[in-house]
Amino acid sequence: MGEPAGAQDRTPPQTAELCICCDAETLERHPFHPELDVFRPPERQHEALVKLVRSGEGCVSAAFAEGVTVAYVALQKPERFERWSCDPTCRIWELGAVEVAPAWRGRGLARKLLERTFATGFFDDKVVIAQLLSWHYDTERTGVSPFTYREALIRLYRKVGFRVWRTDDPEIAGRIENALMARIGPQAPPETVERFHQLRLKGTAPWDFPF
Repeated sequence: MGEPAGAQDRTPPQTAELCICCDAETLERHPFHPELDVFRPPERQHEALVKLVRSGEGCVSAAFAEGVTVAYVALQKPERFERWSCDPTCRIWELGAVEVAPAWRGRGLARKLLERTFATGFFDDKVVIAQLLSWHYDTERTGVSPFTYREALIRLYRKVGFRVWRTDDPEIAGRIENALMARIGPQAPPETVERFHQLRLKGTAPWDFPF
């Protein structure tokens, strides 16, 4: 299955320590960098992700430096109010957040965290979706357009097996700066893959091709 939960490594040249699928206690000991605030205030996001890991309903991989979390990726089962939660196979998960503190960007931390998380093999029998929603893009700090930011995310996620798929989910389809991506694990059961296609296109033929 690859790297066990809680495995740690150093990214050269000793810039940050990676913790893959952290346990709740380890994550709790590392408060969030004050600029990890794209989704929520850092304290609230830290508390929410510790709670998520403790519940057993999610996986959080993080990069630590000097006792502080400077980057993280969070995967979880979809929220109950989302269409993606209507999955009797319970094998559709969501890449809910990827965030790197501004001072730590450009070092490949997001890519390394994603690569090592998927290298564990835990998600090989699952379909993992990623909703690229423009209101979560950090365009203010980066100074790029929503389209440029979206394309950067698409390139990043493609490196770990995601593809862009069309969807009629109104939250995603409502703005052209948004996108749906998904990683179909190599061992994902056919019924899970079929259910994913049914959910992404509720009003049209399910088996169209990715972009």
